[in-house]
Amino acid sequence: MWRRFFKNKEWDKGFKLGKRKMKDLLEWVKKRQEEGVNMEALEILEFYGLPVAPYRVVRSQNEIYQIAEDLGYPLVLKAITSKVIHKEDAGAVALASSKEMVARMYPSVLGEVASRMPWLTLMGVLVQEEVEGIEKQEISLERRKRKTFPFRWVTRFFKDGREGGTRDTEVKDADALAIHTPQEEEWREIYQGIWALWLQYSQIKRLELDIICQPTSPKVVDAKIFFFEF
Repeated sequence: MWRRFFKNKEWDKGFKLGKRKMKDLLEWVKKRQEEGVNMEALEILEFYGLPVAPYRVVRSQNEIYQIAEDLGYPLVLKAITSKVIHKEDAGAVALASSKEMVARMYPSVLGEVASRMPWLTLMGVLVQEEVEGIEKQEISLERRKRKTFPFRWVTRFFKDGREGGTRDTEVKDADALAIHTPQEEEWREIYQGIWALWLQYSQIKRLELDIICQPTSPKVVDAKIFFFEF
């Protein structure tokens, strides 16, 4: 069923790598009894053809400076924790526009999480290119049962930081996906990748994505995957 949402052979090649990564991820999640993943979700979505804003993961302050220079400023720093959290609520996100700001913000985001949520283990910091855009979409897909259909699909629209509306749909079959897939080429490719991942893995209970709408092309800046209990 998922193959109808792939556009060409090159994308199918990415899918094969994504499938391998997803298999490893499912085994890791089952072994550790994790309910969700954040950093790994970005990697999986890249393999499924979604345009993810460039990022790197750092484990120490010594290596962050070269990575920051490689990515280029401005940057977003996000703490990586042992459990998926809403980073804004935990103070785990900071902006940095220079090496000096990186030096201040790196310990700051780790310190905020350590003080607010001391039960979490800090795994490092995700350093990501800041994506500028006045429009944003927050997409959420959720299943009640471990079945392909039906599922709930919610998109929240934002402009200039203000919520501009919500689309809430109960998707009952693949034909409904085709109806709701945007016609614009760049958005159609994003949704096709989402459907391909979602339809193939009914182990996924909820999928969340934050997408910034740039003038040239949308970019995924955050993602989370939550699983049913194994």
